[in-house]
Amino acid sequence: MIKALTFDLDDTLWAVVPVIKRADQQLLTWLEEHAPAFAQRYGIDDFGQLRDEILTQQPHLAHHMTSLRLALLTLGLTRCGYSETQAKTIAAAGFEEYFAARNQVEFYPHALEQLQRLKADYIMGALTNGNADIHRVGLGQLFDFGFNAEQVGKPKPAADLFALALDQMQLPPAAVIHIGDHPEADILGAQNMGMHTIWVNLDGQKWPAHQAPATAEINDLSYLAETIYSIHRNT
Repeated sequence: MIKALTFDLDDTLWAVVPVIKRADQQLLTWLEEHAPAFAQRYGIDDFGQLRDEILTQQPHLAHHMTSLRLALLTLGLTRCGYSETQAKTIAAAGFEEYFAARNQVEFYPHALEQLQRLKADYIMGALTNGNADIHRVGLGQLFDFGFNAEQVGKPKPAADLFALALDQMQLPPAAVIHIGDHPEADILGAQNMGMHTIWVNLDGQKWPAHQAPATAEINDLSYLAETIYSIHRNT
């Protein structure tokens, strides 16, 4: 019997690329006022270069989104003449500006209504490789918990996030459905744990030929609840 649902967030419940673009722009606008030397030297396109430099030096930060963002800002600020102390202070304040915008998401059609419908019947939680905050995006009333890769040190499809959720809920894998957009990170990762899976394929992508299919696939979130109830009835 299905007792719980775990959800990926970015590109499952909302499109993440426009969110990050807006957050980057808001951060740069803030830096123009609070660290003009940085804004004169760097633009939005340079954030990626700074990120790559940090990852070359500190590859362990690849899935620590908050620490990575703070590190790249600190690096850029020190190169612009700010002291280490100034750079860290500005980076921390700038990150808060960025993070507020990063959590201003536009949910896909039907996402919230489906989650509200499902909440009455299931334990629900979020498992993300990103750093969106379930409370800041407006899901705190619907989700019982939210975990990210930074907390466990490894991203999906590694077992760590899934195992943490199962331990939190005190449920066997067969009692849980994981819902996500990524064939490997979400579906394969959950399959390896013995969980049921729903592939959210809103862009009409082809399923990888070498991989076992998900338990179910949906191309529109309006079908989410009925798909879950169907799996429930057949377990």
